[in-house]
Amino acid sequence: MYEIDIDLLSCPETMEELRILSVEQRADDGEIIEGTIGTDSRTYRITNGIPRFVGDTEYNKSWDFKWTHFDKGVGYNYRIIDRNDKAYAIHDIYDRNSHEGKAFRHMKGRLVLDVGCGIGQYAVKSLIESGARKIVALDLTHGVDIFRKIVLERYGDHAKDILIVQGNVFSMPFREEKFDYVYSLGVLMHTGNTLRALNEVCKRVKPFGEINVWIYCSEPCAYDAVEDGRGNVLSLANFHKFKNKLRFAMFWIHLFRKISHEKTLKIIKFFTSDYIFNLSRKRGFRWISSLFPSVDYDEYGYRLINHYDGYVNNWCDTWSEHEIFPTLQANSIAVLGISTWRLGVWGRKVPNFYTAADSPHGPAERGHTA
Repeated sequence: MYEIDIDLLSCPETMEELRILSVEQRADDGEIIEGTIGTDSRTYRITNGIPRFVGDTEYNKSWDFKWTHFDKGVGYNYRIIDRNDKAYAIHDIYDRNSHEGKAFRHMKGRLVLDVGCGIGQYAVKSLIESGARKIVALDLTHGVDIFRKIVLERYGDHAKDILIVQGNVFSMPFREEKFDYVYSLGVLMHTGNTLRALNEVCKRVKPFGEINVWIYCSEPCAYDAVEDGRGNVLSLANFHKFKNKLRFAMFWIHLFRKISHEKTLKIIKFFTSDYIFNLSRKRGFRWISSLFPSVDYDEYGYRLINHYDGYVNNWCDTWSEHEIFPTLQANSIAVLGISTWRLGVWGRKVPNFYTAADSPHGPAERGHTA
């Protein structure tokens, strides 16, 4: 981190301003590589250029393992922001929640928070494509160290535009209403308390700032769906088409939570192997992809990290729009859009938006502009 970045941070326990207490190592450009920050009563370390506000990441240790044992700086997740890569069509969340670019225009020239940045592919995309002035990227895991490695090796020109922070979503080292834009894509449902995490995200947005969040959705299941144009609705009539895949996927997730991590790895690596992947593409063996629903990608390393990510999580609850709306409402988040790839919500914090809903002057009085 750079000295100027200290103004972006606060003590996660007291919300007091932090000071730089000591500097043990600097880079040639002045970046603090090793040092200490804190208040009169609390101190926090800077190591590898990253301010650290957590000492234990064990409550969801699979995420640490994913980055430090599988990725190691390869940057597999950067493929999902490359429109020329097959992974983009499979997994990209950012553009699918962009509402044709409109949802990210508010980032341009603004201060932006990325909650659950992992190894940082969306933070980089927000700088390069969406024009953010400064990205503060928060993650619980040592994926932040992989992110820093990738930034220094590939995006050095943007190093000063990114503050990477290791911290917990439930005690973020940022004051409330600090950021112009906050997003969290594919993370909050892995925290063990999705609604509380969403509430913390909403709190960090400035009045009239915007949020963009994407979490796993609970599928709608209509009793009947026969009207034209409802082909994308999951009905009881067509549920049988993919219920076996869902059943097997949940079988593996629950099994992996019960058996040892070593046994889990052996099973995942077996089904991820090139031999099984190629065999499942042959006539007569396609049932294998239903037995162990798999990522359709030719490279073993990408398949492995995604299978591990999908199957080995302590928490991966699914949610519906009506379940998360009360949290948005409590934080005055006016919903501007819901993505077609559920469940993604783009919204703006409009103070008193809901309490003033009966105003005779309509939306303009509540902060809406064309």
